[in-house]
Amino acid sequence: MKARSNVTEIQVKALTRDGEVKQVAFSASLLASSSGYVGPFNTHTPLVFRHVVTNIGNAYNPNTGFFTAPVRGAYHFEFYICATGHSSHPTSAVLVKNGGHVFIAYEHQPSYHVSSANGATLLLEVGDVVFLRLWINSRIFDNENHHSTFSGHLLFTM
Repeated sequence: MKARSNVTEIQVKALTRDGEVKQVAFSASLLASSSGYVGPFNTHTPLVFRHVVTNIGNAYNPNTGFFTAPVRGAYHFEFYICATGHSSHPTSAVLVKNGGHVFIAYEHQPSYHVSSANGATLLLEVGDVVFLRLWINSRIFDNENHHSTFSGHLLFTM
């Protein structure tokens, strides 16, 4: 009887852990305070979204800008970027999975407000890394209204 009790207790603890890891969602905007531009740079540059609104499961790291998958599953990511138009510098960011470009959001015009957005559903393995990279020679704006954002969540495990 005691052995069965121990097995049941272990199973309950495992189910509890599984339930916790299945809850993964984050949303963050680019700047933690004030307003300004990030970029342009002469190379592709990882973006770090510092104003974290939600980070359920703590899979997003606001110090590196990296999302690391805690469990194998289908995840959905979306990102929105904005700036004011500039003749030489577009507004552009790339969704990156394990170092490879997935999708880009890009807008370029010489004046006025510009914005772009994109998203993807990705099959991730435990430890896969997803982040946004500022496209070469691009710039992105953010302020207290949180125009430029990056979000993701686990749809279901596999």
